[in-house]
Amino acid sequence: MNQEQPQNDVAALLALAEQAAREAGALLREQWRQPQQVQHKGFRDWVTAADFASQALIVERILTTYPDHGFLPEEEAPELATSGDIIWIIDPVDGTSNFSRQQPNFCISIAATSESQVLAGVIYDPVRNELFAASQGNGATLNGEPMTVSNIGDPLASIVAFDWGHSPEKRQETLDILQRIGHEVHSFRALGSAALALAWLAAGRLDAYFNNNIKAWDLAAGLLLINEAGGRCTDSQHEPCSPLAPGGYTVATNGQLHDWFQALIFER
Repeated sequence: MNQEQPQNDVAALLALAEQAAREAGALLREQWRQPQQVQHKGFRDWVTAADFASQALIVERILTTYPDHGFLPEEEAPELATSGDIIWIIDPVDGTSNFSRQQPNFCISIAATSESQVLAGVIYDPVRNELFAASQGNGATLNGEPMTVSNIGDPLASIVAFDWGHSPEKRQETLDILQRIGHEVHSFRALGSAALALAWLAAGRLDAYFNNNIKAWDLAAGLLLINEAGGRCTDSQHEPCSPLAPGGYTVATNGQLHDWFQALIFER
């Protein structure tokens, strides 16, 4: 590791995450219009060779600079350390089903965390060449320009995004929520990429988002983006979300809609 860069130097961590995301994004751009061989790693849970290639590239870039850092990647990699002063949470292709069907809604998500705090995070959309980035206490940007959440305060004007869980039980929960709030909002979006939806919320393109089975690699970078862009993100206990969310509920909004939206989501 470069001794001039302390391990918790958020600017250095962010710069590295940005570089790794752009390089992995270039790899994905080359591959996404080609036929993909899909493997099933679980029920309604797909993976492609591109997921592994993107993850390997990102990990290599990080280890070159910080060989003693740990990792929490989406794709299984037992050779990687899981502990360290900094833990990198990585989703090398969020939206694999979209990617495998040549649909453009997918992204790369990289977050550097320490003691359950996200220090730096990026979400990179390689098709649109959009880099959403944030570091703790320094705001959020889109391609280097400051970004903020929307100022929509009227639920009937709100655009709400969501993602499907894989299990029948989780899907039924989502359908129940959609039925409950359908007449209260303007419209719904299901992007097929949780990280990209969180980035779009941070950029003001969406006003609220819910997911009842989110994973750490879906959430970590987006959580920082939303917080730094002025939004809110809470769990089923109405507490601020942790980047290590164990597959639980996440409710994210522009802040103005949060109390209303959270109450409606958890209404029984």
